[in-house]
Amino acid sequence: MNAANRQLLLQVIYDGASCRLLVRLSWIVGAFALIQLAVNYHFDKLAFGEILLLCLASGMVFLWCGAFLKNAVQQNTPTNAVLVPGLRLNLKRLTAELYVGATVLTAVLSWLLAGHPGYGLLLGALFSVYVLYAQRYSWMNLLPSVVIVSSTMVHKHPLDQLAAVADSIGEPLVTVIGTALLALLGRPALRALFPQGGDRHWIWYQRFTRQQAIASGKVLNTEPGSGIRWLAWLRKPYNAALRADSRRGAGQGRQMLHTLGTCAHDGGTVIYAAISAVIMALIGHHLATKGDPVLTMVTSTMMQAMLMMSVVVYVSTLAANAVRFSGEQGLYRLAPAAPASAQFNQVLMGALLFRSLRLWLMCTVAVVGIDAVILGQPQVRGITFALAALVLPFVPVLMRDYAAAPPRPNMLLNIVVITLVVVADIALAIVDQMHPDLPLFWFGAGVALVTAIVMRLRWQQLVALPPMLPACRAAV
Repeated sequence: MNAANRQLLLQVIYDGASCRLLVRLSWIVGAFALIQLAVNYHFDKLAFGEILLLCLASGMVFLWCGAFLKNAVQQNTPTNAVLVPGLRLNLKRLTAELYVGATVLTAVLSWLLAGHPGYGLLLGALFSVYVLYAQRYSWMNLLPSVVIVSSTMVHKHPLDQLAAVADSIGEPLVTVIGTALLALLGRPALRALFPQGGDRHWIWYQRFTRQQAIASGKVLNTEPGSGIRWLAWLRKPYNAALRADSRRGAGQGRQMLHTLGTCAHDGGTVIYAAISAVIMALIGHHLATKGDPVLTMVTSTMMQAMLMMSVVVYVSTLAANAVRFSGEQGLYRLAPAAPASAQFNQVLMGALLFRSLRLWLMCTVAVVGIDAVILGQPQVRGITFALAALVLPFVPVLMRDYAAAPPRPNMLLNIVVITLVVVADIALAIVDQMHPDLPLFWFGAGVALVTAIVMRLRWQQLVALPPMLPACRAAV
């Protein structure tokens, strides 16, 4: 490997915030693998299942590849693609090599854990090609959800039929044909992902930078001439709350949350949860009338997990983006209406916890309502209570020392937190299907109790610190 390629790969390491998070996750996955191997050695059975370990290990590898891909796309600006000799070709080659390596590793793990190296190779290649296209075309991020929901709702389940056809053809032949087709699709994906200058590259780059600015909070959708004007109506609830909180006598906690950015306002999340709950209840009632209880329960559990995911998205987005607005936070500290230094952290933590726990309670009531509609009576399943309780341990993500946080927001925090929640929900659903008599109500109550204790201890630690805003002022 020459020096240029080595420097391109090291850019992932130089991105300190993302690298530290990925390293920690790698250690967690490694520890999980060691525990599973130890249990397998002593008790002659796997602790949590081969598929779960395969998903965690392969997902960790693809997260590292995704970190490099994000950095590579940002380096391939229109000017760099034309003026820097060999940069575009090196980025394309390294991206292809990393994802090919991740695909091969997935195949090896599938062979060791599940005994199906061909299917592992095929799934790894499919995921790699999908990631490349999704990085270039953002609308493709919705494709997995559409496929999963369609497969569960369409009669005769096309994914199940596809798996049956693959078994009848045979794993080797399916692997060879599928891998060849995906390799043909991968070449145009790399070409589209790394344009070579020109007007189309400039148009895409301007659109990409605008999306990055909107995501970072630097551009509001309501600003004339920038952002997306036809989405300006989505800002009306926030603008109304801002006008109300700007008046004399408004609560200090409500005012303080505006200094954390627009993502601190939970109005959009509440509207999404309400609309989603109504749609999910109608879908669940429709499935219940068809008389297929297994399909109804599986689909309702998946929908309820998606609804509770809105709490996780709100919490992780707010925690990641709060460091962007240190200037506004410094000005607020100088305002006469700001809390005194001794009560500052208490007001901040109280406002954050009140808003996040209120959102959690609303979503919990919504999923319980979905259960009542599907079951035809006011009854709560244990899996529903456990899914709601599993979200609570992610609320303390907001309880951090923002003054010591790094100035650059960690954009991988959302992905990692959401991934962990998805894995936990899938594992819980699998356990519930295999052991329906487990006391999930007691499990949920235990999770809630442990979370409350952790939040109490964290509260005592944070309120004793100097004021935690402005953010990043004490970052090393």
